[in-house]
Amino acid sequence: MKFSFKNKITAGYLINLIVVLTIAFIFWKINKNTAFDLWNWLAFALIILSIGMLTVVYFLLIAQLNAKNESEIKLLENKKLLQSIINNTTNPISVKKINGEYLLINKQYESLFKINAEEIQGKTDHDFLPKEMADSYRNTDLETVKAGKEIQVEEVIEQMDGPHTYLAVKFPLFDTSNRVYAIGTIATDISEMKSENQSLAAGDNFFKLATEMLIIASENTFLKVNPATIKTLGYPEEELLGKPFMSFVYPEDIKSTMDEVSKLKIGELTVNFENRFICKNGSLKWLNWTTYPDKETGLLYAVARDVTSKKEYEKSLKTADTFFNMSKDILIVASKNQFVKINPALSKTLGFDTEELLNNSFYTYIFPEDIAFTKEKIENIENETYLENFKNRWVCKNGTVKWLSWTATLDKATGLLYAIAHDITERLKLENEEKEALNNLFENEQKLNMILENISDGVLVANASKRVVLANYMANELFQIEDDTKISIHFSDHFKLYFPDGKTTFPLQNLPMERALTGEATDDIDVLLLKPDTRERKRVLLSGRPILNTENEVIAAVVTIKDISKYKMIEKELKKTELKYRKLIGFKKDIEEKDNEQDNNEEKE
Repeated sequence: MKFSFKNKITAGYLINLIVVLTIAFIFWKINKNTAFDLWNWLAFALIILSIGMLTVVYFLLIAQLNAKNESEIKLLENKKLLQSIINNTTNPISVKKINGEYLLINKQYESLFKINAEEIQGKTDHDFLPKEMADSYRNTDLETVKAGKEIQVEEVIEQMDGPHTYLAVKFPLFDTSNRVYAIGTIATDISEMKSENQSLAAGDNFFKLATEMLIIASENTFLKVNPATIKTLGYPEEELLGKPFMSFVYPEDIKSTMDEVSKLKIGELTVNFENRFICKNGSLKWLNWTTYPDKETGLLYAVARDVTSKKEYEKSLKTADTFFNMSKDILIVASKNQFVKINPALSKTLGFDTEELLNNSFYTYIFPEDIAFTKEKIENIENETYLENFKNRWVCKNGTVKWLSWTATLDKATGLLYAIAHDITERLKLENEEKEALNNLFENEQKLNMILENISDGVLVANASKRVVLANYMANELFQIEDDTKISIHFSDHFKLYFPDGKTTFPLQNLPMERALTGEATDDIDVLLLKPDTRERKRVLLSGRPILNTENEVIAAVVTIKDISKYKMIEKELKKTELKYRKLIGFKKDIEEKDNEQDNNEEKE
């Protein structure tokens, strides 16, 4: 047996009432022979209050239940009425819970998706639509819930005659607590309207997006202009529309423009007519016009291109040609083997007329031995696109040969070779002469080094800055220094300097190197060199000579060092031998005097 919700409420009320009354009866039995005190009265009052609250709650629940039943009846009636209304509309209509389950659909919706209202109950879009379409519908439903207000979306639905575009108006449905509990959708087929709008929009978009100036005008007034016109001329739209276009034409071009308008009046088409317009900023723009006159409406439909850059380019070409012809450098434009354009400098260099050079392959004028690697370089330039400091020889009209140095680049788009050349014949001649002179100098230097290294005297060469730049082997040995630059011209940095007596210090300013750098020549200056660390003595003869340039300025000095220590030792030994022989032949007194003198000299040394 199935109980209604109302019966369940009544049964619950009766059971709770019986329980309370039973508790009250037990309490009375226990306390009937006892006098009623405060606690007994409180317990009795609590029982009475419980019975009252149960009764109040019961009647409140019954009242709410009756109201709900009445609401459901009214809702059912409204639902039937709503269903009857929406079934008779031509728009597909649906209502879904926020979880995506369908609550209701109308006949148009059933027809559109081939599903009836009973089958769709409790289902979602994913149960009968392709996944991509279902995902799209679900996303827009959630957007509606999130927005909490009406939204409009376009949805494409495939039908028997092809895809149709629907404008779907989606709106949230709120409960009594102002919470969204469902999403309603009303769709309208806008395919035909959209197609018409697209055609109009396409034309309008073309008008707006065109990069060229598009203008509709009467005989002398702007009626409609596109953004490209505004951008080109710099005027806002309101300053152009309704204004005579002649007011924007450069004064010098007004007459030719009026002549062209006269032709348009009789139905002639304007093609490639050029004039200048004054821009907002005061600058001039060259415009190239193509204009069609509509005889029925009297309107002019015009397309204009901004050719200012082209005009400036043409002007710059004229300027470039002027410099091209004036250049002393050889300038050429060529194909793989033929001159396309040359400047007078090439004709002047080679001695051939311009026509001769242009009418023949340029290999005709290249020195035979250089043709092969010239071809190779030109072939390689196709990969490198740049050639620099390439040298080859060219045969002049008078039979002489000239060296040309080339810098070239290849325009891959046109296949043309652009090159600059310089006549380096004289420079190479000078370079060869300099090279020969350097070779001779090198040979002489080698010879000089060989002489210096094989002479018994030490040789030092110092520059005007008093730095040693050259020392031969004997000088390195004397100073015991291998690096020439570390030898000082001041011998005192390496030795103690004395006169031959071994006692008197030799003044530095009297050294040959110092004197030679002032322009003075010296010969055989006798100096005693004492090595401080080893106490080794060297007797040397120093000679110096200045080295002058063509203007008699001292640029360097050379000093020779002759070690005479051995000679002095030999001289001493000879004197000793002489004394011995003198003793043998009876020159005793003389010998004794010379022995004393020699001993004194030895002590001095």
